Amino acid sequence: MTTIRFFAAAWVFSFHFWSWLGLPDTGLWRAAGSGARGVDLFFVLSGFVIYHVYGQSGTGRDFNFAKFMWRRFARVYPLHFVLLLVWLVFLVGLARIGVQLERSVTLWDLVASVLLIQSWHVTDGLLLNGVAWSVSAEMTAYLSFGLLMSLSRVPPGWKFWSVALVTTAIVAHLVAHSEGYPGFMHPTWDFGALRILPSFALGVLTRMVADHVGTRGASIVGGIALIGLFFVVQNPDAGYVLLPLFAGLILAAARLSHHLGRMPGVNLFVYLGEISYSTYMVHTLILLIYSNAGPRIFGFWDRVPMTLHAIIVFLIILAASSLSYHLIEKPARNWLNRRWSRRETARAASEGTI
Repeated sequence: MTTIRFFAAAWVFSFHFWSWLGLPDTGLWRAAGSGARGVDLFFVLSGFVIYHVYGQSGTGRDFNFAKFMWRRFARVYPLHFVLLLVWLVFLVGLARIGVQLERSVTLWDLVASVLLIQSWHVTDGLLLNGVAWSVSAEMTAYLSFGLLMSLSRVPPGWKFWSVALVTTAIVAHLVAHSEGYPGFMHPTWDFGALRILPSFALGVLTRMVADHVGTRGASIVGGIALIGLFFVVQNPDAGYVLLPLFAGLILAAARLSHHLGRMPGVNLFVYLGEISYSTYMVHTLILLIYSNAGPRIFGFWDRVPMTLHAIIVFLIILAASSLSYHLIEKPARNWLNRRWSRRETARAASEGTI
């Protein structure tokens, strides 16, 4: 399943490459036009994984809300914060050399990004590391899930999550429509926090259903999902029909992981999935630098096919994301989790429980 994260991140990259460079809706690039929906694939997968790990771990006092949120914080925040500083320095540098920005970054923009609330319509657009709006949305889903598990007497079942899916989808759709969007799979800084909720609930339900699907059924579901995605993603305006296809793909990957794990080369894609958060977080800055500095440095720039440009810059992004994963993301996450473990050990010792 980890490999799905890589393809989702690559899909988002293809969308930004396609849209920023003004490529036509032809050939392989047709699928890039709907690449922004790769974020929603992340959201469905997030609901699946979070419920798989924490959904049956107890509720009320048995659910350690603080530990849950700390681990979520350790997972996403360190890299977000480092890249936030990098973007801030980058934008200040551009302003110093006279490059005109569409809008100056304000102190409140910085505060909103630090607090990870920039998906709640509190700014005027995607600023600093713009893709981090989805990290803000993820934290909203984590907080909602953690509070739900803390306040529930028993783990919420499929009826609750079905109602949650329908209710949040209706609310998110109406809010998105009021903002001028055709559906909730479009908002980012402007109530993108609502965008994740129905997808997250769908991911939870997919995990519940997965227990009742055998390998043969999963193969059929996965085949239908892949065929459906092949045709649907070629429509840049693809919307809600993608969500059940995402769910089917994730369900099949989960149930068939034992068999798929034997395929040659799968370890490479698992690794690419492991660094996919870094890939997602660093790709816009590298793409921005590549697409603006390249034509000024290399006279033969325009003679290179755009598809080759895409391959080159994506390889650069993968190299950078590997470095950020091993130098920032993973060490920081491990350090923060060790801090929590030592804190729990010290507290248990002081209470005489160990």
